[in-house]
Amino acid sequence: MLVRTGKMEPVNIRIPKTTIEKIDEIAARNGITRSEVIRHALTIYFQLLENIGGFVNLRSLKISPDEISISKCGDLVIIKLKNGQVLVLANTSSGGIGPKPEDVVRLDGILLGRLMARTVLIKVLSSGAQPIVLVTNLSVGFFPTGSQIFQGIREEAHKIKGLEILEGHTEENIETNQTGMGITVLGLCMEKELKIGKSMKNDLIIAIGEPKVREEVLNAGPRSIVMVEDVQKLSKREFIHEIIPVGHEGIKGSLEMMGSISGYKYKIEPEGDIDIEKSAGPSTVVLVTLAEEKKEMLRRLVKRDVQVVGRVL
Repeated sequence: MLVRTGKMEPVNIRIPKTTIEKIDEIAARNGITRSEVIRHALTIYFQLLENIGGFVNLRSLKISPDEISISKCGDLVIIKLKNGQVLVLANTSSGGIGPKPEDVVRLDGILLGRLMARTVLIKVLSSGAQPIVLVTNLSVGFFPTGSQIFQGIREEAHKIKGLEILEGHTEENIETNQTGMGITVLGLCMEKELKIGKSMKNDLIIAIGEPKVREEVLNAGPRSIVMVEDVQKLSKREFIHEIIPVGHEGIKGSLEMMGSISGYKYKIEPEGDIDIEKSAGPSTVVLVTLAEEKKEMLRRLVKRDVQVVGRVL
């Protein structure tokens, strides 16, 4: 792994032997140095401290396993802490899409990085959490493909203020003919800020964006795809009760998942010709629930294609 950082200075610290053994074990397992493990750990630690605010002092960061509640919500992992805060973990992956000779869908590496980053960032933002760390690993070499993918990830991720980007491993030992990658984002919020299971009776269910997949995403008009900055705005508005990203399962599948997770009953009533069964690829659509009288406020907020697709019963 290549580390691209600024000027570094040595620091003398004392660490218990058992901790050093754990650090060395992680370093050996991931093929990196002890210093890299410590730097990455401190980076994530500092990001948590800058975004937390709710801890009284550093000692209250110590949490025993029985004070942590872990659950799954769709493809999110929700980790609830003792102080009312929540960590939200989301990831996604891609294979056979990129600039390599045997990729099924040929796509520029920079654009691939942007699309993958937006997908996983939208997942975390939709939950109500603020993304704080993004980690990605690639199954291609750093030059030239990996560097292009990393560039695209940075371009998209820099829309999130304070987000720490960890560019992980690339494949330097084997020549690869197809592109593959995985990307993970960690977010943080107070439990009361989660936008999961918050829909109310008679809420409208509105789709923002249009289902697009494969090459359609590249040719989409400026109003037809929901963007990271749109979901940032939505996640901070109280009149938006819930946000559900739509991916390969389509709008209908996302509604079914929402119903199974939260126990909602809903009625599908598309007001236009939107295809509710079509894949929305890299989260080109999000569903939001809100009171009917807030519909025009939503239109003014996002300035994207907006269609009512149903109602919560």
